[in-house]
Amino acid sequence: MSCKVSVIIPVYNAKKYLKETAEALLSQSLKEMEFIFVDDCSTDNSANILYEIEKADPERVMIIRLNENQGPGMARNIGIQYASGEYIGFTDSDDLIKKDIYEKLYKKAILGNYDIVECGYYSERKKSEMMLWSSELEGEITLENRVKIMMSCGFLWSKIIKRDLIINSNLEFIGRIPLEDVDFLTRLYLRAQSIGIVNECLYYYRNNEDSFSNKKKNKSSIAVSSIFSEKYIENMKKEPLYDIFKPVIEYVIIGVWFDIYKNYIKGNSSVDKKDVKVIQNKLKQYVPDFHQNIFFVEKAKKDEIKSEFIKL
Repeated sequence: MSCKVSVIIPVYNAKKYLKETAEALLSQSLKEMEFIFVDDCSTDNSANILYEIEKADPERVMIIRLNENQGPGMARNIGIQYASGEYIGFTDSDDLIKKDIYEKLYKKAILGNYDIVECGYYSERKKSEMMLWSSELEGEITLENRVKIMMSCGFLWSKIIKRDLIINSNLEFIGRIPLEDVDFLTRLYLRAQSIGIVNECLYYYRNNEDSFSNKKKNKSSIAVSSIFSEKYIENMKKEPLYDIFKPVIEYVIIGVWFDIYKNYIKGNSSVDKKDVKVIQNKLKQYVPDFHQNIFFVEKAKKDEIKSEFIKL
């Protein structure tokens, strides 16, 4: 059987939802698939659950067990090495997907020979359906649309990516850094030539308390954002198109620090007033002229908190 889509699922202490997620994957309407679960040295019952999953569908399920915890980025890199599908998708071990998500994404991909195909998702935290990319972005990626895609960033799990693009571009995740998916996606968007859009919400994104979006609400978020910013800038400066897209790349960094500030302003963060000065100094370290970034300034015209932020 020729594999059409390989789905890579990093697993770390995911016993609460792992079985439910696996059942949603194995019941996909697209049958020519493989599911690569990478157990990142879990210490709970995840390994036993994975064993049962493999027994249920040994032809399509692959279990890779790591000897030490390396983080989701490295787990995905290892999964990519084993993937044989025309396209690669990524699913988090605690989320849910609709039965036909990969059939619809793959059909769209083949229809236009697209490098990336994106769908919408349901956000448990926001209690709403979300479409990050409009159908106007579909097709060959223009300069203007590449900027829009990079600014939106998006998520790994709401798309499938042509395997040849990942392999031929030597794209891989940077290990042991936070927001490793943002770094990967930015470099992916700099290489992709076309995208397809499925205008349906086919992925269910759970509100995981251990996710970075929740960590942005506590003091550790400053240290985490510092690690990300340093590595992200280091990686982006190696990109041939860095000078052209520098304002967009810096916009991404500004957005990470703005989220911490926004949570402080809204009162749902352990970050306090004295930390605001730290945020200001850190951001100026990474983006000295952040208050002049053309993309953030434009957004600030319609957002009071953003407007205050650029005055720091």
